[in-house]
This record gives sequence, C-alpha cells and structure tokens, in this order.
Amino acid sequence: MSQGPEALGAAELLAILLRTGLPGKSAVELAAEILGSREGLGGLARITPKRLQKDFKGLGLAKACQVAAAIELGRRVGVAEVSGGLMDTPARVEELMGPELRRKDREEVWVLLLNTKLRLLRRAQVSRGSVNETAVQPQEILREALGSEAVYAFIVVHNHPSGDPAPSPADLDFTRRVRDGAKTVGILLQDHVIIGVAREGRSGYYSFKEAGYL
Repeated sequence: MSQGPEALGAAELLAILLRTGLPGKSAVELAAEILGSREGLGGLARITPKRLQKDFKGLGLAKACQVAAAIELGRRVGVAEVSGGLMDTPARVEELMGPELRRKDREEVWVLLLNTKLRLLRRAQVSRGSVNETAVQPQEILREALGSEAVYAFIVVHNHPSGDPAPSPADLDFTRRVRDGAKTVGILLQDHVIIGVAREGRSGYYSFKEAGYL
C-alpha cells in the first residue's frame, strides 16, 4: 500500500477486504479464485453475500457482506462523481449507469433528465420488468421528463441482463415511439443507451444515436 491502493490489482484489493484466506489458501489466492469464478469485478458485483458464502465454503457471511458493502460504496461514489456532469456521449452515460445496471437480473428502464448544456439534472427509474423485457410506455417516459423544471433533453437507459446490448425489434420500435412523442411535446430525446457487458470485439453498451437512429 506504500504506493497507494491504485497500484494494487483487483485480487490484492479484494484480499485486503477478506483479511484472511481459507485453510491452505492465502487471502490473495482466495480473492483471485473468487474473481475468476465470477469473470472479474463486474460478475462479483452481481451476486448476493449469501450466494458468495455458499459458493466458497468457510467464507463467513459477515465477510461476504463486507465485500458487498465495499462494492456498493464504490458504486455510490461513482454516481456521486458523475451526477451533475456532462452527458453528451454514451460513454459518459455508461460510466454513470453501467456499474449499477450490470448488477441487475431484470430489465430496468431509467431516464436521465438534462439541461440545455446536457448536464444531468436528475435521474429516475421508470420501470422494472423481467429477465428479457420491461413493460413501459413512451407516455411514462415523457411524463417524467415534462414533470421536471429546466429539462431540455433526456436520455433513456435500460439494461439487458443477458449481457448482449444489441437492440431487439421491440427496443427499436420503443425508441421510435419515444422519439416521435418527444418531438410532439417539444423536448429532445438525446439518446437511448442499452447497457450490456463488454466482450472481445463488442462494446459494453449500444447507443441509438451512435448507430444513426437518432
């Protein structure tokens, strides 16, 4: 730690939280095994303390809860740093919403409300659905946007728990209807961003604006 926590790898940081390992296994070895079984920090963030305890016999519930609490604290710090910031690119949207939505096992739809400089005024969850769909109408999105003062534009964000951010036909139709409705009431749909999981050759998000639909 002499060079600061930023100099440590993910397994070393997790080992500090664990403090001790298991019989025949150091804390760093245990941390590396946990991360490997969950495909890194993103996967670790999606499991509950009880599941972590079940998968690694000998790991106490209190210690598993400490890990979950640290991950949640990190997520909240990230949100606090980005809140009020510029939301002019899908990469910034992913930075704000990705860590939270990648943990979800069901689809959620959120709306980010922006001022004339495309800075975040507020964010709100509009819907929570099933593993592969969420029932939300364009009117619900527009109602959220029109119900706040100083809103110039908005961004729709939702996740694909499967990890693949590619839009479905329903996503395309929904985006078109939200765009048309927004034009009718004089507000701008800045983007619709789908959050997934990055893989080799694939981004961790899909932007309808980048793809030319908006």
